[in-house]
Amino acid sequence: MAKTVPFKLITPTQVAFEGDAELVIGVGTEGEEGILASHAPFLTALRPGILRANVVAAGETKRLEFATSEGFLQALPDRVTVLTDAALRREEIDVDVARKELQAAEERQRGLTPQSAEYAREQSAIDFANARIALASH
Repeated sequence: MAKTVPFKLITPTQVAFEGDAELVIGVGTEGEEGILASHAPFLTALRPGILRANVVAAGETKRLEFATSEGFLQALPDRVTVLTDAALRREEIDVDVARKELQAAEERQRGLTPQSAEYAREQSAIDFANARIALASH
């Protein structure tokens, strides 16, 4: 059996997951980051996307997936912690709502200056809606 590391996924309202993971993959600002047990200290900002983890429960490894919004991933040799504004499992996603939010964010983004904070905020909403749609669709 592969080595594991304690892993917590935390939102402002709940601990979405707490357990042992063999691997945690988050969408960092520079691309996907994979974290294994005994990883060197590491901190990255997360973009909205699909967070994946191979978690171990009752001696069995399962793939866990969440659509996550912006946040942070911290890896230490003895634990991995993800702090994010939202984390939704496939069964928690309403695709119709996500599509409406995607369309609304795209409309609000039109006409904004790409270098503006408002444009970046709408891009984050677009990315989170797309992550929810992608996760719910596969």
